[in-house]
Amino acid sequence: MRKNKLYSVLLSVAVAFGLWMYVVTTVSQKDDRTYYNIPVVMEGEAILNERNLMITEKSAESVSLHLSGSRGELNKLSTSNNLTVKVDISNIKEPGENIRLQYTPVYPADVSSSAITVLSRNPAEIYISVDYRRTKEVPVIINWTGTRSENYIYDTENAVLDNPVITLVGPASVVDQIDHAQIDIDLSEQVESISQSFRYTLCDANGEPVDAEQILTSVEEVRLDMQIQRIQEMKLAVDVIYGGGATAQNSTISISPATIRVSGGEAVLAELGDTYSIATINLADLDRNSNELTFPINLPEGVTNQTGVTEAKVIVSFTDLVSREFTIDQFQIINLPEGMEAEIINANLTVKVRGPVGQISKLTEEDIVVEVDFTNAEAGTATYKANIRFAEGFEGVGALKTNSVSAMVQLQGG
Repeated sequence: MRKNKLYSVLLSVAVAFGLWMYVVTTVSQKDDRTYYNIPVVMEGEAILNERNLMITEKSAESVSLHLSGSRGELNKLSTSNNLTVKVDISNIKEPGENIRLQYTPVYPADVSSSAITVLSRNPAEIYISVDYRRTKEVPVIINWTGTRSENYIYDTENAVLDNPVITLVGPASVVDQIDHAQIDIDLSEQVESISQSFRYTLCDANGEPVDAEQILTSVEEVRLDMQIQRIQEMKLAVDVIYGGGATAQNSTISISPATIRVSGGEAVLAELGDTYSIATINLADLDRNSNELTFPINLPEGVTNQTGVTEAKVIVSFTDLVSREFTIDQFQIINLPEGMEAEIINANLTVKVRGPVGQISKLTEEDIVVEVDFTNAEAGTATYKANIRFAEGFEGVGALKTNSVSAMVQLQGG
């Protein structure tokens, strides 16, 4: 029992001695240390903003402090999370350059400032420059550069920007220099329409770049849409249906203008080709030897007529052809549906024909056959197409215009 008590006494003495040594050597012992890269915190920036002022330059973002105090207090300090220096800028009321300011160390809550002595500081003071805060809108200007291809049209006049105006916020001394935001677009070898975003450069009135590092802008990029189309010479044409005695050999067709210049995308123009038909002409519908027709030039969507001509004149003339009228009173009924019967109401039909002089002079009514086509006919009275055929030896002769006759169709025995 006496041995255990002695052991407890000795242990207590040893612990007390250890604590005393710790306090003497670690906690209470005076020490000094240098702390580097201590962040500088500006206090009162909100007040500065209310006065429409802003900091444009700061001599240092961090400082070094040589501090002395007990080791216990110094051990609580760390530049990484709890040691800063404070600069009060709330008393600045007007712009200025290199304004000298003192800074104060800010210690953690569990460190008493009276327990720490600042032996030295580097730098000794902080200098800042202050300017008025300016807000300004400037236009975006496109600077087109490069050599443009003669085979394309560049619609720079109608280029569209999603943000034609940029809002700037920054020091008045810098903002006042800025006249516009400039986008440089090189059109060399550019053959496709442009639809993309570009970064811009803030420039003065002479087009020289301005150092805008301290400027805040409403957008960083501006989207440009500008159409580029290939220019192509296109031949105008008409689709011709030969008939009425007119053939490629005895017909002449001319178009004015013969060609136009058009523009469009590569794919659209490739599909269109180099010839464009503006109309379809059935020569059997033209009964004069010389005919002048006018048609609008309606181009497909995506193709632009660059000539400004909106109509084309088509002249159709026939060589060595004459026309003549015959009255036919005999009709042949064809393709009448089974179980139906038809009665031609017309007593006769006037047929105008055209062909070479030699054949027309020999042609008689007996050489002309009028066939009335009753395909898909239904009971009732209606008009039906009359096909004109000619006897052998009159291959060059054709009927002019479409002919039809009236007929009554009914069920057999009805």
